[in-house]
Amino acid sequence: MNRTGLLKALDALVGAPLCRLLGRLPALARQGGSRTELRPASVRRLLLIRPGGMGDMVLLLPALRRLRRHFPSADIRVVCERRNLEVLKLADLDRCALPYDSRPLRFLRELLRAPFDVALDAEQFHHFSAVFALLSRARLRIGFKINPIRNPLYTHLVNYALDGPEAREFLRLLEPLGIPAAAASATGVLADLRLPLPPAVEERLRPLAGAGFAVIHAGASTVYKQWPAENFAAVALRLNQENGLAAVLVGHGGDRRVNRLVVERCAAAGCPAAALEGTLSLVETAALMQRARLFVGTDSGLAHLAAALDVPSVVLFGPSDAGKWGGAGERHAVVRKDLPCAPCFIFGYHKPCRAVACMRTITAAEVWEACRRMLR
Repeated sequence: MNRTGLLKALDALVGAPLCRLLGRLPALARQGGSRTELRPASVRRLLLIRPGGMGDMVLLLPALRRLRRHFPSADIRVVCERRNLEVLKLADLDRCALPYDSRPLRFLRELLRAPFDVALDAEQFHHFSAVFALLSRARLRIGFKINPIRNPLYTHLVNYALDGPEAREFLRLLEPLGIPAAAASATGVLADLRLPLPPAVEERLRPLAGAGFAVIHAGASTVYKQWPAENFAAVALRLNQENGLAAVLVGHGGDRRVNRLVVERCAAAGCPAAALEGTLSLVETAALMQRARLFVGTDSGLAHLAAALDVPSVVLFGPSDAGKWGGAGERHAVVRKDLPCAPCFIFGYHKPCRAVACMRTITAAEVWEACRRMLR
């Protein structure tokens, strides 16, 4: 079992019973406050809870920035996993980070150090985040009205739309604070950044000079989101033949095998390509993306990052809902199959599937056509 699977198992085995127990405390029924009592100047400590991956944190940025504008004098802390520290760094919010998985005891000490005024839980379904909200001792604890086991631990519940764009759903958590959830998207939220590219990376890119390059993320977080390496290579070859673009493969160390397969196929066909997985920080990857003509990849945190930077992107969606998780606007294309079984991925869980037809039936020609439209 991987780390994510272990955390989900612990949440079900320990978190759920703990929420049931805490939800029966009579004192909880007497807690809570009205939003009419809340004034921006009265909020000194605010807790925003968001376990999960990079994509979740990127989509949370519009809500986090709106909180900073509405409560300019508040000490805002973000409960997150250490893998998301660089996302917050990109948004100049890393001072707010309160990672719970790197030093758990230190995290608990900080959480219990002094009461928070407001706690917002952006986790949609799992249990431990509700316990964190309760431990914050905030008089206003806001969470999504989804899981009845954890609902008693909040003072305010917000409806969650299963088919609503996720960035907007996060903004709805701000409504009990008197902050309207105006239509918003995380697309372009980091577009104003000006990030330097490290000299070593520039040196790696120099042999690929020409009409530019496309950043390709051929890896996937689960087998249900994988697309064959030979298909990515076919798309890279067309991008080179038609637009003169080289292929730059990114990702983490676990993507090394699939990236090497793509590079080898590109090299055999005379298409310039380089694999940089595992050698770049997230900030450096963002700097690389800003210089790319196009991003191509599966639904992943890097795809969300490309949309946040407003880099033209083509993203393959299979089990996930493209309407909820995809980038918005004409610069961001989605390639997916309209199957009766898709989307099937919800709250971090996939339905068991052997065929994975939603991904395997997407053709290289379909992805290339979407790339061609983005490069016009």
